[in-house]
Amino acid sequence: MPKINIQITVNNEEENHTYETTAILQDEILKYIENNNTTVLYNYKNNSLVRKNEELRMDYLFDVNRKTEGTIEIKEIGKSIVLPIKTKKLERKNNNIEVEFEIDQKNFLYKIEEKI
Repeated sequence: MPKINIQITVNNEEENHTYETTAILQDEILKYIENNNTTVLYNYKNNSLVRKNEELRMDYLFDVNRKTEGTIEIKEIGKSIVLPIKTKKLERKNNNIEVEFEIDQKNFLYKIEEKI
């Protein structure tokens, strides 16, 4: 399992976060752990993003050609919220990915950049 150093950027209208971490890349799935102990998996094959921790599990699917649905499961109450996702931009170059998407008329940017 090759380890790579990455920089993650997550932007929306309320907040902008950029940080560096180490990730594992195996079978086209990138896995890393955020500072708050959230495990993140990005699947390059089907452009899906999973974030999970003790409180939540978030599953998003990105496809520029069609609207998709994201699911946020709130573990404590055993409920899920379904959100429509409109993917505006999806670009990949090697292990770098940039996704611009919209949920509930709010714009988001998610970016992974490999640091060499």
